[in-house]
Amino acid sequence: MAAMLAEPPGTLDEAIPSLAPLRRPGLVGRLEGWSPAGGVSGWACPWPLQPQAPPLRLHVVLEDLLDPSGRLAIVELMAAQPRPDLLPLGIEQACGFRFWWSPTHPLPPFSQGLVLRVFAAGEGGPELAGSPLRLDADSYAQIAHQRQHGPAREGALTTLQAPQLQGWGRGPEPLVVRLDGTTTQPIAPPVALPEGPWPFQLILPATLADGRVHHLQLETTGGQVLDQRFDLLPFHLTPWAALQQHARPPFPDELSPLARERYRSLRTWLAWADADGTPLPPDLPLLQRLLEHPLARSGETPPASGGTEPGPDGSATARQPLRLPIAADPLVSILIPVHNQYGVTRRCLAAIAYAPTRIPFEVLVVDDGSVDGTAEALAAEAPGVRLIRHDFARGFNQACCSGAAAARAPVLVLLNNDTEPCAAWLEELLDPFERWTDTGMVGAQLIYPDGRLQEAGGIVWGNGEPWNYGRGGNPHDPRVAYARQVDYASAAAVAIRRDLWNRLGGFSPEFSPAYYEDTDLAFKVRQAGHTVRYTPLARVIHHEGMSCGTDTTASSGLKRFQETHRPLFQQKWAAAFQGPTEPNPAAAELIKDRGILGRALCLDQETPRPDRDAGSHAALVEMGLLQDLGWKVTLLPLNLAWLASYSEELQRRGIELIHAPFVLSLEAFLRERGREFELIYLTRYTVAAQALPLIQRFAPQARLIFCNADLHHLRQLRAARAESLGGDAARRALEAVEEVKRQELAVMREVHLTFSYSEVERAVIEAETLGEAATAPCPWVVQGPEAPAPLEGRSGLAFLGSYGHPPNRDAVEAFLVQVWPLLLQQRPELRLHLYGSGLDATTAARWGAEPGVIVEGWIADPATVYARHRLFVAPLRSGAGLKGKVVAAAAHGIPQVLSPLAAEATGLRHGQEVLIARTPDDWCQAVLRLDGDDDAWRAMGAAAFAYARDTWSRERGLALMADALARLDLPHRSPA
Repeated sequence: MAAMLAEPPGTLDEAIPSLAPLRRPGLVGRLEGWSPAGGVSGWACPWPLQPQAPPLRLHVVLEDLLDPSGRLAIVELMAAQPRPDLLPLGIEQACGFRFWWSPTHPLPPFSQGLVLRVFAAGEGGPELAGSPLRLDADSYAQIAHQRQHGPAREGALTTLQAPQLQGWGRGPEPLVVRLDGTTTQPIAPPVALPEGPWPFQLILPATLADGRVHHLQLETTGGQVLDQRFDLLPFHLTPWAALQQHARPPFPDELSPLARERYRSLRTWLAWADADGTPLPPDLPLLQRLLEHPLARSGETPPASGGTEPGPDGSATARQPLRLPIAADPLVSILIPVHNQYGVTRRCLAAIAYAPTRIPFEVLVVDDGSVDGTAEALAAEAPGVRLIRHDFARGFNQACCSGAAAARAPVLVLLNNDTEPCAAWLEELLDPFERWTDTGMVGAQLIYPDGRLQEAGGIVWGNGEPWNYGRGGNPHDPRVAYARQVDYASAAAVAIRRDLWNRLGGFSPEFSPAYYEDTDLAFKVRQAGHTVRYTPLARVIHHEGMSCGTDTTASSGLKRFQETHRPLFQQKWAAAFQGPTEPNPAAAELIKDRGILGRALCLDQETPRPDRDAGSHAALVEMGLLQDLGWKVTLLPLNLAWLASYSEELQRRGIELIHAPFVLSLEAFLRERGREFELIYLTRYTVAAQALPLIQRFAPQARLIFCNADLHHLRQLRAARAESLGGDAARRALEAVEEVKRQELAVMREVHLTFSYSEVERAVIEAETLGEAATAPCPWVVQGPEAPAPLEGRSGLAFLGSYGHPPNRDAVEAFLVQVWPLLLQQRPELRLHLYGSGLDATTAARWGAEPGVIVEGWIADPATVYARHRLFVAPLRSGAGLKGKVVAAAAHGIPQVLSPLAAEATGLRHGQEVLIARTPDDWCQAVLRLDGDDDAWRAMGAAAFAYARDTWSRERGLALMADALARLDLPHRSPA
């Protein structure tokens, strides 16, 4: 599990009686010193004290007093870390700072005159109290060591072998382990204290042995957090394999390492049955029993002719036929080569039937010279499965070719018989073909029976050696949980289009009977101009070695051909190999992502939920454009939440989603991986304000793009005006606007380029910053239907928005008071449908009580709103930026009546693509006109539809994003 180091930036010296000695022009603060554990630390804030003041920027420099020309800038940082110890002095704001040297920070040769100084940023910025700080030879040596090896720590958690927790501490101070944020257990240092770290072992309380995940945190007695982790603590220690061997059926399948996958299959079947009446598998109890029994290893499998298998209580019972849902017109042909071991094959067929899928498939089993009665048993016990028989064993390579030659479906899926596919595996295997048209071959995520990762795509190193990336790791680790281009994928579970297979000649015969045929095929696919991709949500359990063994040195068996074919493959494809010639884990993290030009880190507040708000749609669009231009995208939402289907959709898109518990803070992530990114894309000024100090420290090389969505201070100003505030309320509102404005502009000055959807707002930014903040139009892409839905069958007015966003709530409130009663007087049959998320029950009930108002609430597919109703209205009185709902409505060809603010930044023209209403009378006239004039309705809908296709097309979005990258001297593919 991931660990996090979180240290407070310092403590107040109790000897300081007041702030007077620490005051400098415009600030108060102190450089407190340097230590191996704490780095350079101190605090600084504006003077006079202002609790809401922005953090100060500081410059850290080294000077040699013996050489006046020897001044060296080290780092620029923000004084923004919490300092609760300053509260007694009346300092409430977070104003601490801490800095550790890293290899990216310069360190000159040692000199007797070397001093460290800290200044406020800006021309002639004042120097902090406590500065300069003299660096003697010992301090210099410690800094040099820290620069190479990282900051010192006073303790850490290392391993958990329940119930025993192990770790280490340093020094004489006792430590404590905090359990789930409440209970603590003390850890005393040894009586004979060593010079370096001392180990500890702690037996966790039995109350935690409940099979749940718990939070373990190592602290000093003063509350300083040294390390933390999340771990699952089991309520028994008997291994699953031992349970299967020594217990008796029925086995407690919920304790299996694969229980999550089995439950996922059952839950999916039940959800489909509940949603649309999808029938459950007729043999579900039999399938469950076959999968929960232990799989017999090689040499233990009874002959197929025996006709029995373990029953519900473990005693022998006659085998029953397996009824697979074989399709008459399949989309996928599943090819399973087998040689003997019928029990393994039967279990594989049971797993296929057990795994929910709506993809029509056929199954072809190629019996490669089996002598255990496999062919006869399949004919009797697997109706519908097509059997292809080899009279003698030709090997895996030729067995797959025989199956492919007989296949009828457009997509081939090669599947080992020692595998168990999991829920929706075929949907996930086919997804990359639909998502990326250059996809030629797709590999599944292979999982060991104990739940560990076996393969997340393959790497071929510069010396031609193949590598199963991620082997032995966690299959849910963000690093292996997103779709990406790879060098190859193992044929244990791989999909390829049948026409491409035939065009390439399938597996090359020189790699018969087995091994390296899949790696060779992947290179042929890539040579033909296609990509090979890995898709993590197509999960397949692989009992490795059941088919061909695991001993590459054996004198018999197929596994020996792994070594025989290695030099043949390396000679054939030597010119295509890339990357380091010596395999190593660190390099693997970089070369695992094939087909990219750069790496971008996107930071936002939350995981995008595009059916909830327009901002989420925008985030997906912008990340997708970066991907299309050749960039790998890593997304870190500051709340680090994993949100099930929303998160999985990001992973399908090829976005590496960072989430807890694998990462526990932005600082921890940037500390580990900040140097990896050439571009950091920041969304929202509040996110940027938190991230910029960390980026300056851990990713100073990155170019920064900031997308603020809209000018928040402009939105707040308009909201204040819409409320017609006066007196103190108006003054406070304007002060809040000024503060937000200051913060937004400060962020814009710190980044290299600011995106804005609005030409008006770009002009405001350039004027307010006197041109200091570079701006660019932010791309917006909307995908509408091929043609608008017809007028027939439509009725009523519609509004759609997230009501957690104040301008949307305000718009509806004002519309219901000022406009809706007037409309009903003239046309009582009108209905207003209100869609969107974030509406509380009280407001929904109040709005729903209005005559003719129907509160629809959240809707999964907003397109149905635009196709169902006659008019879309957006009576916004406050807000800023581009309104996603307005753009989407135009793209679907539904006529709109808009307030001037709703139309802002869209370019939609009054009387051409929309009607713009300013007064209640304007609203009534516009709505009644479009509701009563079919010709005007059709003309305006067609004009909006054509405008949207031209203005917010993907082609234009790509061009805008490519131009932004070019302005920052960053590479990109041609947007054509």
